[in-house]
Amino acid sequence: MKPVIIDLIAAQSGTGKTTVLEKLLPELTARGLKVAALKGEVRRYDLDVPGKDTWRFAEAGAAVTGMITPDKYIFIGSAPAEGINATASARLPDMDLVIIEGKRKSPFPKIEILRSAVNRQPLLPEGVIAIVTDLEELPLPRPLPLFRLDDPAGLARFIDERFFRSGKAAEPELTHLDKAGRPRMVDVSGKKSTHREAYAAGEITVAPQTLARIREGTMKKGDLLAVAQVAAIMAVKDTGRLIPMAHPLNISGVDVDFKLNEEESKIEIGVRVKLTGQTGVEMEALTGVSAAALTIYDMCKAIDKNMLIGNIRLLEKRGGRSGSYRRENEDG
Repeated sequence: MKPVIIDLIAAQSGTGKTTVLEKLLPELTARGLKVAALKGEVRRYDLDVPGKDTWRFAEAGAAVTGMITPDKYIFIGSAPAEGINATASARLPDMDLVIIEGKRKSPFPKIEILRSAVNRQPLLPEGVIAIVTDLEELPLPRPLPLFRLDDPAGLARFIDERFFRSGKAAEPELTHLDKAGRPRMVDVSGKKSTHREAYAAGEITVAPQTLARIREGTMKKGDLLAVAQVAAIMAVKDTGRLIPMAHPLNISGVDVDFKLNEEESKIEIGVRVKLTGQTGVEMEALTGVSAAALTIYDMCKAIDKNMLIGNIRLLEKRGGRSGSYRRENEDG
């Protein structure tokens, strides 16, 4: 059986491909995968400098030269007609996965590394399946999984599930129930503190005249959206008290945005929550959206009792062992 081959690419050198791969390898091997890591398009290795045994073997006509130890080996050679991807596939049949640095033009899946200090625009050649970056915001022409540079565990999980456990993974467990079916708070004490982020959205549909008064700021109870914004922030901070199995968290940032959609006579609400910690902030973002919508309802109910709150959903999350998530078929 031929191994799965993935190319690790970047727009230029200095982006951190080697560091990403170095951190990714132990996460992949911990999942039981046998992984080969190769450098592509390299002119000279230290191993094959003139005078070294490997250089002498190659000069003497060996098609492939390298070294073997009881548990690892390398190979050095040239295959201009086939290219490194085909060579790796043919010569490493006992591997589950081969990751090759530097091949942008190949028919194999690619993971692109994007580092803000080096370049801020992705190449996105054909075959890119994910992006690893330190950029907080990255507008893309099509939805792609995003992973932070400091989240090798999430990237390893993505690779494992996409190529090796597709259709075979066990049913996800309800983590807030123990084996006896009793509710519990998940123990996160063993998890690493990493950057976590979540963005949730929702909406409240109101009468056109209600929306007009909100837009003009003529509600008797004052600046309605400012109050709803404060309500969202307060709810985010109080999620651990409001939602029984949610953890009390030291939130590092909350952003709330509103969009008045006059065509559909509704207010669209977005809440982004950030944290460096051991658990995610999806519930905090969702709770913030809910509180903002309820506050708008409370402040407008005297003039509009037909308001409708709905479509509250998670749009995006980053960080943690499960990696990044982006809801598909969403505008913006």
